[in-house]
Amino acid sequence: MLDFGLTDQEDLEDYHTKLLTELVPGDEITGEIVIGEFKTNPMGKREVAEFYVIITDHEHHAKWVCELTTPYYPETDNIYGENGGVFYTLIDSLNHVVNKKSLNWQENYSVHFSRFRETVNQQIVSATVKAVPPVNTDAKTVNLMVMDAVIKAEGKNKSPETIYDLAQEDPIVLMAYAHLRNKGDRITIKNITFELKALYDDGNITETAYHKALSELKKLKPSVDFQ
Repeated sequence: MLDFGLTDQEDLEDYHTKLLTELVPGDEITGEIVIGEFKTNPMGKREVAEFYVIITDHEHHAKWVCELTTPYYPETDNIYGENGGVFYTLIDSLNHVVNKKSLNWQENYSVHFSRFRETVNQQIVSATVKAVPPVNTDAKTVNLMVMDAVIKAEGKNKSPETIYDLAQEDPIVLMAYAHLRNKGDRITIKNITFELKALYDDGNITETAYHKALSELKKLKPSVDFQ
């Protein structure tokens, strides 16, 4: 029997749903975690991204629907997690549980939204999330802390062999790749490196993203350069 994703409306109504504003410190849920698409809204001279984090406990028919709002930078598709905020606590604790990084690993987080969403939705099987007291005393909601996560077993993924392959996996390299193509320049590791430096100097990409892209480029052999 094939699963086409059909759902029973009565089953959906049976789920006990809590919004972020209804959670209190100590609340906890374990289940499937999904990051929704975002919409942007102007706020002063910048844009903010609004998106949902949904955790569903199918066994106990419980669901958390949490709307998050973060600063958004359209030129890099990055969202920003300020220390002490809801998104900061979520990404910081997720990074701690999955990648074994220390808590408060960075002062603030700049996160490529599309990569973040894809990784969580495709690689995190389930997560245990706990509502914890907010760091900011004037905050209107609790913070969300990931206590545990189950990730998919990693297969032997083939490493990128060409700049084009790498660009399909790394959005920052793709940005530099597209700029070179638009200018009619040769696509070489050297030219991509120069383009990344220009993007970094102009403030279009973060220092972390810049160095990560350089690190990935170094794994390619010079022979992959092509016209």
